[in-house]
Amino acid sequence: MLGSIRYNLANLLNFKGRDARQTFWFYVLFLVILQYAAGMLISLPMMGGMMKGAFSAAQQGASEAELQARMMAQMAGYMRTSMTLTAVVSVIAAMFLLAAFVRRLHDSGKPGWIAFAVLALSLVARVMIWSKMNEVIAAMTSAPAEDMASALAIQSKVIGASAMSWAAILIVIICGVLPSTNGPNRYGDAPVRF
Repeated sequence: MLGSIRYNLANLLNFKGRDARQTFWFYVLFLVILQYAAGMLISLPMMGGMMKGAFSAAQQGASEAELQARMMAQMAGYMRTSMTLTAVVSVIAAMFLLAAFVRRLHDSGKPGWIAFAVLALSLVARVMIWSKMNEVIAAMTSAPAEDMASALAIQSKVIGASAMSWAAILIVIICGVLPSTNGPNRYGDAPVRF
């Protein structure tokens, strides 16, 4: 596993050659763990601040509706920072994955342009989510917490972009599990396995 990670980190800009499935998936696991850890580092301080505000409001005798309204307002305030940092982490992870995915496509005999199409799909989804951020935040602060219709309206603003993000992930998974071509192919010799 460590050999796969070292190999891929050393070849971040190498789009030639081939990567075996095992090499690719160990590296993907490494990136997923890093992205999850970064997400935790982003969200924990924000959640802590929100909970601190909720406990303070509860100690001051705020009603349940007022408490929910305060929590939604605080969550909306953290949303911009959270979405920005999460987008940056996602784009960095995608860039770290790009060359490895191209080599994995080459190993199964597929052209590397598929990886760039997947990257474009993912980036378009991020831009769409970013463009709806102000609407989502405004809806969070203006709608009552128990109103299901407003919750669905908030979700509908980003559902298309979310579907595009999931489509990009699905393409990576499908192409990542394709079998290797035996022996050399037009992209190079059989890959080294770690």
